[in-house]
Amino acid sequence: MPKESMSSHLRRALVVGISAVVTLCLAASVVAADAWGLLNASPWSTIRRVYAQGRVAALHPSHAVRSMDVSQLTVGKIKSEKIDTQSARALIDQLASSVGVGNAVSVAVADVSGKIVAAQNEKTAVEPASTMKTLTAFASSVTLNMQDTLKTTVKLDKDTSTLTLVGGGDILLKNAESDPNHVNGRAGLVTLAQQTAGVLSSRGITQVSLRFDNGLFNGDTLPADLNASSNVNQAYRNLIQTTTMAVDEAREWGGAPPQNPDGEGQWLPERSITPAYDTAAMFAQALHAQGITVDTSSLAHEAASSKAFDVASVQSAPLWQILGLMLTNSDNSLAQLFGRLLALHEKKENSYKGATEAVLSVLKQYGVPTDGLAIADTSGLEPGSRLTVQTLVHVQSAFLNTKSVTWPAEVGLPVSQLSGTLAARDFGAEARGLVRAKTGTLDTVTALAGNVSRLNGSALIFAVVVNGSDMDAAKAAVNSFVKGLVQL
Repeated sequence: MPKESMSSHLRRALVVGISAVVTLCLAASVVAADAWGLLNASPWSTIRRVYAQGRVAALHPSHAVRSMDVSQLTVGKIKSEKIDTQSARALIDQLASSVGVGNAVSVAVADVSGKIVAAQNEKTAVEPASTMKTLTAFASSVTLNMQDTLKTTVKLDKDTSTLTLVGGGDILLKNAESDPNHVNGRAGLVTLAQQTAGVLSSRGITQVSLRFDNGLFNGDTLPADLNASSNVNQAYRNLIQTTTMAVDEAREWGGAPPQNPDGEGQWLPERSITPAYDTAAMFAQALHAQGITVDTSSLAHEAASSKAFDVASVQSAPLWQILGLMLTNSDNSLAQLFGRLLALHEKKENSYKGATEAVLSVLKQYGVPTDGLAIADTSGLEPGSRLTVQTLVHVQSAFLNTKSVTWPAEVGLPVSQLSGTLAARDFGAEARGLVRAKTGTLDTVTALAGNVSRLNGSALIFAVVVNGSDMDAAKAAVNSFVKGLVQL
């Protein structure tokens, strides 16, 4: 990227800084905006208007500031003006009367404390699609250490010259050197091979055999309704097979991958059915390039011997950055990963089911209303999940009001016409950059849950879910509804 002046950086940082919460100082936001790639602007009229009102808000976290301790970051004080109940009610009535919506809508509008001021069917359990990820994000934020990283390790049994590649949950490995500027690819197999070859050479070892340990998640596989032949996950396009290691989430691009590995929005290439094996095979090639002869004739899953010791490792981006990527891009595979990490942390069953139990357990511990809640999976992709918009609103309020720990989840939400799954979502010119929300989309579901910066300088929380058959019409109606929220 060519060098730019500070004034240019400042302009670009301000573009990103529009939404419902105040977080980072402007100096950090300059780096942040560049790192997240959210720098191609919404109209300057919106930016001037919001900046003039003193609401430079929710500046995105920076991949580049890797020493940042998110435990010290908080969402700032949020201005809370009273919401006119009648106006909010009128917006809901208009939404409910729209084509493709009707009584199939569950919707709530609340102040930043989570107090609902207007709603319809707010206690009705509905299919949430990917808004389920906000529950997973909340549970992860308040439970896991967001500064932690996921380590991929190489162990050596010197008696047999056997290397074991041990997966630690990083499914964002890169088949190249480690990339400090992105989340996807922060840990590189070539870097790992360079470290390993250095240790082997120092011991006079030039030939090894290789195996891999994919056992962290108990050798689990996806349930039948999420396998490669399922309607929602054909060829694993939407969700990776359960694995403890993968390069670029096992995506098979069939050509050059996108220029930005953290790219915003949905990713839909087919995925390998053997991600751990593929990772080990790539590592073997990287070792060979370092002058090490690698026997892969018996390459398979097998735990390292008790005599084996660590010789090299690479680490993922911190969990807070991975969580942000999960929400921004609505990444089902990362949502599954966080569920599995939660299950291990909470000492639940080390399984797909245990992941859902862990999320539910944490929600209850923190007083999130769980009436009607059924978690089929931690991403919202698998059929069978149900929740109420009351639950979604409570989680959004917690994002804004829980000190420090939920900061990564809040700032990971996409921003309207700026980032992720909201980059191409049009809520009208006045709402550009003022909506930060998680999308949810399935064949019979359209949903949105998040917060809005109102034109009067304050904020509100909302959640809307439509279960129906005409999703194009429903999405248009929801867009119109959100457009109106900015003006409340």
